Amino acid sequence: MATDKMKVMIVGAHPSDPFANVGGTVAKHVKRGDDVTLVTLTYGLEVHTEYLIGRPEAEIRDTVRQKAMEAAAIVGVEDFRFLDFGDTPLVATRENLLVLGELIQGVRPDVLISAHYPFRETQQGGDHGVAARMVETAPSWRYHNGKEPHRPKSIWFPYTDNLLALRHPLYRVPDTYVNIADTLDQKIEACIATWNLPPEKHAGIGDLLRGMAAEHGRAAGIEYAEPFESPWLERTAVEYLS
Repeated sequence: MATDKMKVMIVGAHPSDPFANVGGTVAKHVKRGDDVTLVTLTYGLEVHTEYLIGRPEAEIRDTVRQKAMEAAAIVGVEDFRFLDFGDTPLVATRENLLVLGELIQGVRPDVLISAHYPFRETQQGGDHGVAARMVETAPSWRYHNGKEPHRPKSIWFPYTDNLLALRHPLYRVPDTYVNIADTLDQKIEACIATWNLPPEKHAGIGDLLRGMAAEHGRAAGIEYAEPFESPWLERTAVEYLS
């Protein structure tokens, strides 16, 4: 266990997003001994719930939460916070930003990780882009409702769902790659769980996620990686984010 233990918070638009986009990194920080908190801004009732069509909303909500908690256990996380801002569209209202800011103040993470690229230039990305921009703009840095201000030491954005950004002329190349060779299998298993995939699709999703991780790894000269943007434009491969 690391002596310089950190608090790490990962924020996604939907319950499955922390696993699909940064699940390997999440598992790495758990293995390191860090305190890891997952946050979903919505219950994702409009995404990855095709198998629940026609069922009551309360049942869908309970099932989504159960599957997300199963996935969290696979990567070793016990602390999963479910907000209920409503998805598709997710809207960054002042009230929602205040709630997220207060949550950040309460957890007080050293490292804050968005599960999404913010699509700053394109303003696209649907719920994902909105969630990433909310991570940037949530006002955790000032007093509110008696809570002490908090600024994380670093905020990171992944490049795993950036197909829209790739077509934009101001697209930036990722500069930091987390080595997930030892946690990729956990990531794949967590995605299968949270998406509630039938057995016949397990091999296919495994091949897809392994191929994506290998492609990112090649950019950094390692086997498997998840790519991130940091404030420093120096391409590097790391074991953990800090």
